[in-house]
Amino acid sequence: MKKRIIYALLFTIVLVLSACSNGDIDDNDKKITEKDIFSSNKQNEKLSEKEMNQAIQKYLDVNSIILDNKYLMQSKLDKQSDSQNKVTDKQAKELSQLSNNAVKNDMHFKNFVKNNTLPKGYEANTERIIKYFHALNSTISDVDKSIEELNYQPQNSINVVDVPTHYAGDVNGKVQNKIKSFLNDKHIKTDVFDK
Repeated sequence: MKKRIIYALLFTIVLVLSACSNGDIDDNDKKITEKDIFSSNKQNEKLSEKEMNQAIQKYLDVNSIILDNKYLMQSKLDKQSDSQNKVTDKQAKELSQLSNNAVKNDMHFKNFVKNNTLPKGYEANTERIIKYFHALNSTISDVDKSIEELNYQPQNSINVVDVPTHYAGDVNGKVQNKIKSFLNDKHIKTDVFDK
């Protein structure tokens, strides 16, 4: 009986410790590869609602991962001591790759929308989605420039999360609610707004 209790306690401790260690997101989690990024060869086609919903879903899924990575990276940068370099070479490489993927995802989706005929009722809503995520990704898309400026002004810190004020009209609660309403109407599920 005593052995069972001891084993049960040990098992519980192991579970708790493994759960705690999984709370610290590993650098290898949630990486975006080239195949994850939205892409399509369709041109001059009339898209069905199903095709368009799948395209929007893919675009949002990639943006969700981009946001997760942005917040993770910002958290790491904020935790670094002032005596440490604000951006290590490894972090600069990761940020640059994330920037590249965010820009490609936005560009590919925007071209897909521009080069095809969208179903009725999708044009304005899709444009709103594109503007919203372009604004959200603006800080990460300019990250190489920000890192370069940081090298000349080491007292400054880098921020890849906050959206510049000139995008306030594209990223606010009102716009977000319109997008959510559209996505709900089209039964497109996403956690991208829960970040």
